[in-house]
Amino acid sequence: MKKNKTLAAILILGLSFLVLVAIGRAGLSWISDRFHDRFITAELPVDHYTYYDIPDLTMDEIRSSCSMFTSEREQYDENARQYAGELSYNLEEYIRAWYYGDADPVIPDGLLPDSIDNEKTHDWKLLKPEEVLPEEQWYVFPAHEVDPDFEELYQHAIDTHVTYLRLIILAPLDSQLLVDGDFPHAREMSFHIIRPFDPRFPGTGNIGVMEVPLIDVDIIPDEGHTNPFLTNADRNAVQRHYHVTFELKPGDPTDLNPVLDDVHYRAPGNVRVGGPFIATGLYGDGAIIPSTLWLRYYAPDHGTGPFAGVTLPRALYRLETGETFWLMPDDSLARERQMMLAEGVETQPVEPVGFFGSDYGWLKMFGIWEIFAESTGRFFVDRFSVIPPALIKREIRSDLDCFFNQAPDNPSPGNIPHSATDCPYNNYLIRHFWLGDDKVYAITGRMPTTPETRNGEMVMQAAEARYWSICHAGSGKNGQYQNAVYGCLMDDEVTVDSNHDYIIVWSRGNERPANARPECGVTWQDFGPESVQSANLRWMSVYPDHFMDAYNPHDSNVPWNTGAWMQTDYDHTLVGQNQAGAMGPYHPVIHYLTREEFEALGCPVAAEAIPEWKE
Repeated sequence: MKKNKTLAAILILGLSFLVLVAIGRAGLSWISDRFHDRFITAELPVDHYTYYDIPDLTMDEIRSSCSMFTSEREQYDENARQYAGELSYNLEEYIRAWYYGDADPVIPDGLLPDSIDNEKTHDWKLLKPEEVLPEEQWYVFPAHEVDPDFEELYQHAIDTHVTYLRLIILAPLDSQLLVDGDFPHAREMSFHIIRPFDPRFPGTGNIGVMEVPLIDVDIIPDEGHTNPFLTNADRNAVQRHYHVTFELKPGDPTDLNPVLDDVHYRAPGNVRVGGPFIATGLYGDGAIIPSTLWLRYYAPDHGTGPFAGVTLPRALYRLETGETFWLMPDDSLARERQMMLAEGVETQPVEPVGFFGSDYGWLKMFGIWEIFAESTGRFFVDRFSVIPPALIKREIRSDLDCFFNQAPDNPSPGNIPHSATDCPYNNYLIRHFWLGDDKVYAITGRMPTTPETRNGEMVMQAAEARYWSICHAGSGKNGQYQNAVYGCLMDDEVTVDSNHDYIIVWSRGNERPANARPECGVTWQDFGPESVQSANLRWMSVYPDHFMDAYNPHDSNVPWNTGAWMQTDYDHTLVGQNQAGAMGPYHPVIHYLTREEFEALGCPVAAEAIPEWKE
């Protein structure tokens, strides 16, 4: 009898465990579905905001392929390499025929797969160098002021102090992408190209391993010209031209790019190796899509416009045999959708819920897909407390490893804690904010010093960081927007005291405290009409002249294996608490109080007098 009871108990425990696992998997499917549907309404298809076109698979269909044997996965990747080689060969043969007058400039139907030739990127056309117009090559998300009426908001959680330029890339393997331009009058400039073609590290859009970076200080200017980003160099030099080369190759991204193995992502020289297209792997059912090159201008000098006082750079391709050309699609639909402006949405005041409350600090972003999965997973666990967090965490880790070969212990570049489209010179802290009626958020902390550049200063100074900002964005009713930006504050717009400490206040415009003004030591910004938003703090470091070792939330102080909620060894004391951790006095502490309570603090406002957030 005792033996039977023991067996029954074991059976019950086993069944309970299986039920919890099933619920955990259902939870992750719910998270994944939210990721797919995050920006969807009945009027918007799944891929509305993407520039590419891949099969519309369910997460269950994608995840089912994760059970491949190692030999099957290796064959899957080898098939992708062979297909890429055939695509490249046929494209190069056609380009050469066109170049010598034996083919039409428009790529014929059937030569490119549907994932490349579709309603978003179609009628791919070849151009001679003299026909190329840079203003037609680049997507542009311009640095701009936020509309004070919130009627026209840029999306994609961009920093409003940054001009984002992007090229859609498609060329044969072993060709080159050549870019020449002038160094901008700005705080920072960097290129980021999709990694060399390697099916082991697939990606789609902002999912997958980070791009290969080229930071401003590593670029050697043309002979007789000046790189104004070097410390103590002439920022206003007239002669400021550069040429950079991106080799477009297949192969191991890290072997081809030593910059990926450097902890600070620094490597001298004007050459990086990227890919002319990218494999989407299991996530895209093996489709190949165009690659991209990003160019960022952080904080253009005042009066220089979004292009920071220089003309747009020109990009050309060159085959191994020397033929120079450009290949571009009609991407008007993709541009229209990606750059469409959103109208601010007024929603009812909402008090913070669950783990978004007084004890919760920040999540450090180790990739865009991951941060969404983590924040949504935490919300799911908080709402359904029967679910062990370990199950959700395990499933997030499993998906990230299966889909994109990313994990802290994986071979490089899979162990790099950044994803495509995030800037690896930034460390990002993310948090959701829920704003109640006539309430105020006050954020206090210490800001790193940054170089003064916005007023055309003569030289780039050394400092503790290159750039710092905090932005907040909402997604509208039912998530129909892709993070419409309600406001950003960068370092030189924030009032600081003699210790470089700040007080930033967010409230609705009609609920601004009377003492939330610079004379009182407070920087105020309108939270906007949407009650639930996410905030994104950027701390940019460029080693060694714009770098703080002690309190910077970089990957040594807040590592992936302990700083990410999804990891088994997650340490919430690093940045996850609403109090100083790894960042010491630089940790942004959040206070939540009524407008009346904040006004009672008087003027000037002392940060230490602001009450702790208590629920």
